[in-house]
Amino acid sequence: MTQTKTQQAGCTSGCCGEEHFGALVAQTFRVIRRALDARIAADVTPELTGVRGMLLGEIVRANKENRDVYQRDVEHWMQIRRSSVTAVLQAMEQDGFITRSSVARDARLKRLNATAKGVAYHERIRLSIARFERELQRGVEPERQAVARAVLEQILANAQVLAGEARPPESKAAENG
Repeated sequence: MTQTKTQQAGCTSGCCGEEHFGALVAQTFRVIRRALDARIAADVTPELTGVRGMLLGEIVRANKENRDVYQRDVEHWMQIRRSSVTAVLQAMEQDGFITRSSVARDARLKRLNATAKGVAYHERIRLSIARFERELQRGVEPERQAVARAVLEQILANAQVLAGEARPPESKAAENG
């Protein structure tokens, strides 16, 4: 019996059969996230995960560009619920990577700022993530990377429509009608 590439890659439970593209994407995401978390913990600090490291990078960049960053921005960037963002930001604040401060014009808003500790870790995190990305894409030609990105972006757009987070694109017939 010949195995598919999915089965050869270790998906033996049947959850990622060739007909379940979404399951394969989800499993790939989980494995990448665990690997990135382990890499950040080993290279930088166990206090940060890959997601927290990337978020810290966004906050540091915004602060350097004198742009205000708020929790709602993080919700939008990361496409996660308010409660999840709150938990991540609270942990980052508790660990001393960021501060949250009230805004005079709207007390409900909390401006996010990287602390000196957060800024100090930022470059190490950036380098660690860059190495991880290079290793993740090793052996995949740039043309195939571009195709994979395009396919994943379309799958993401379709999933957003299915989740009610976006409207389906207008059909060509409706545009020409």
